[in-house]
Amino acid sequence: MDQKEQLLLERKKFYSRTLVEEILPYWLNKIDRENGGFYTCYNVLGDRLVSRDKYVWSQGRCVWLYARLALASSLNMPEEIRNICRERALWGCDFLEKYCLIENQGAAYVLNERNEPYRTGPENDFCASSFSDCFVAMGIGAAGRLDRDEARVRKAFHLLRGAKEKLTNHSFRTAPDVLPKGWNSQAPYMILINTAQEIAQACHELGLKQEAFGCKEIFWYGARMESRYFMAEERLLYECLDENFQTMESLYGRHIHPGHTVECMWFLIQASRYFGFGGIEERAWKIIKSIDDLAWDRQYGGMFYYLDKKGGMPRGEQWEMEQALSEGVVRDWDNKMWWPQLEAMYANLLGYLYYRDEFGFQEYEKYHQFAFRTFPNPDKETGEWIQIRDRKGKPVTGEVGGRLPVKDPFHLMRTLLLLVESIDENIRK
Repeated sequence: MDQKEQLLLERKKFYSRTLVEEILPYWLNKIDRENGGFYTCYNVLGDRLVSRDKYVWSQGRCVWLYARLALASSLNMPEEIRNICRERALWGCDFLEKYCLIENQGAAYVLNERNEPYRTGPENDFCASSFSDCFVAMGIGAAGRLDRDEARVRKAFHLLRGAKEKLTNHSFRTAPDVLPKGWNSQAPYMILINTAQEIAQACHELGLKQEAFGCKEIFWYGARMESRYFMAEERLLYECLDENFQTMESLYGRHIHPGHTVECMWFLIQASRYFGFGGIEERAWKIIKSIDDLAWDRQYGGMFYYLDKKGGMPRGEQWEMEQALSEGVVRDWDNKMWWPQLEAMYANLLGYLYYRDEFGFQEYEKYHQFAFRTFPNPDKETGEWIQIRDRKGKPVTGEVGGRLPVKDPFHLMRTLLLLVESIDENIRK
């Protein structure tokens, strides 16, 4: 065993301890005991609840996370805590099924404290974001996997299939970032890829062969569509294309989202390995390496939030139809969000573990060091990380575009869990 492997085994213990002893205790009691569901609308510092609204996107992610934690044999977790995670997952899944699904439409976007859905978005509808369909599907599927409940896993598959149908008939909604009419976003295909793999794993474990095959077909559809957004020469990923899936030279059309890029690429790497599709991994790994080179802030460290496709501050003409979106990109481009650093950390570690590419280890180490010196909360009583800092490291407490007004545990605890599991699976003790 070499020094890198020894270091990673120590890191596995560190990530497990950070998750179980520091981050998880913050979240376990952030629940509405009277009405059900999880509280996730906290301020950036994590020390104040700012709304009792329940964004369904986050409700589904919480259920998925607690189910995965309960199933995670690689984590050094007391059995008492594991049982609480199990209870939270199944309790939360009951909430999803009872309150978060709108008959014949999909998942709601947001509920009030009394679990009543809001009408919102351009269509003034309950279902303003089809991303909610995917995250609710992931949550219900993970809970079904945890409890060996075939009915729940089938329900998750039907939600996934419905999300795919919305994409094919152009009715997939993308709040909180609503694109001009006719424009195409890569994000739905990205989420479809990950959701398909998650639900396929539940289907396989419960012997649901037909649904598992359906997940494989949906993954392949998502992967083919996602490839339209690849920049061949620059090895980068466009966030949006026009109605004909062609590039645009407006500011928003030119912009890239490095965090989305690395997250999407590791989705593709893992799902293609899982489903047995060749020819995808190599291209995805090259894109991770390219975005790492472009997106790293050489002066202050960390990954920029948004960039122009050629690097640096997003630029180009702000078309009238994209004004609100492009203003958010310009305002937030050099902020350092916690989650892109985490996604880059995990994506690059996979590059090292899967391909033994030394570049992957170097980049993983760089993002590990930046993330753990930048985002952990100095207030140890709070525990949860500070989400956003400006380029020089000051916490950002105002509005930030391109996200829900929430602070949920998904990205941080998912990354810590996946780091533990990937090290456990790929390094022999």
